[in-house]
Amino acid sequence: SLLSLKIYLNFHQASAHRTAPQPQPFAMAVPRMLCMNDVVLLVSLGYSCLDLWSEWQAFAGCSRPIHRWLIVSYAFVIAVRLLHLVGASVSGGAISAANGLPVSQPLRSLGAAGGAAPEDFLLDLRHKSALSRVLVRFTWVVALPFFILLTLIGSRWLWDVTRHTPDCMPNSEQLYFAAFWLLLCYAWIIIHCGVGSIAWALERRVRGVERDLRAVEDEDVVSRWGPVSELSGFQDLYGGAGAQGLSPEDIKALPCESYVGCLGVDPECSICICTLERGDAVRRLPGCGHVFHKSCIDLWLLRRADCPLCKREPKAREIHHV
Repeated sequence: SLLSLKIYLNFHQASAHRTAPQPQPFAMAVPRMLCMNDVVLLVSLGYSCLDLWSEWQAFAGCSRPIHRWLIVSYAFVIAVRLLHLVGASVSGGAISAANGLPVSQPLRSLGAAGGAAPEDFLLDLRHKSALSRVLVRFTWVVALPFFILLTLIGSRWLWDVTRHTPDCMPNSEQLYFAAFWLLLCYAWIIIHCGVGSIAWALERRVRGVERDLRAVEDEDVVSRWGPVSELSGFQDLYGGAGAQGLSPEDIKALPCESYVGCLGVDPECSICICTLERGDAVRRLPGCGHVFHKSCIDLWLLRRADCPLCKREPKAREIHHV
């Protein structure tokens, strides 16, 4: 019965509220985000720093202070990784502590993919936490250019040491390890340049989606769905690979009318599941004739160029000749 269903839903909602995971303290969140790769990286570089420091005076005969470059690069990689863990932890806490729905929730209810993950820290340029935003910008604007310059300097110094004073190092393994570490530095740079390119491409796509949303956002959209033209990040991008909707110009060319009602029971808009009422702005899709709230179908067609019910595509010729 309806009463039993209501009791069950209330009990389920109360149980979910009691069992919902609470945001973890910052001091506990960072250690939990450490994976085995991080532990190996931090332990290895920490040991390398101590080993290098113990033999510091043995590098005095080198034509270039290659030992200074090594220890600075070790410390840099450790610091950057720790900063990323801190930023990802703070960003995750900000998302968990957020109350209510994000401004882009209507897009998710229309089928948009959402959700953030710690590994997306460097890809997201719109973190909710101010500290996370600062750390991301620091990585791309300061840390990456600095490490590129540092690696180029290390390449020059290692080349000079190899040519003029190859025997200045405590043992031959140190020279080979320095060359191997230099290759790892270039790999780090290439990977981060690739991630940075992806982050910028995602940000451009987010701005393009926001531009399209602003083009169809009006008082009707805001009153029914709230502000939808400000996305919280690339996780709120709607559609998947190959998915493409109509342009705002094509959507505005669709016929729009004021619903006048009908005999019997008024139909529902299958997107918002609300009854069509007299005076509502609606669109009747050309070809299939299905009717939806204008604010609902406009957002849908930005994401997918088909009818939500019959999946028929409104053809461009049908749009412009209605």
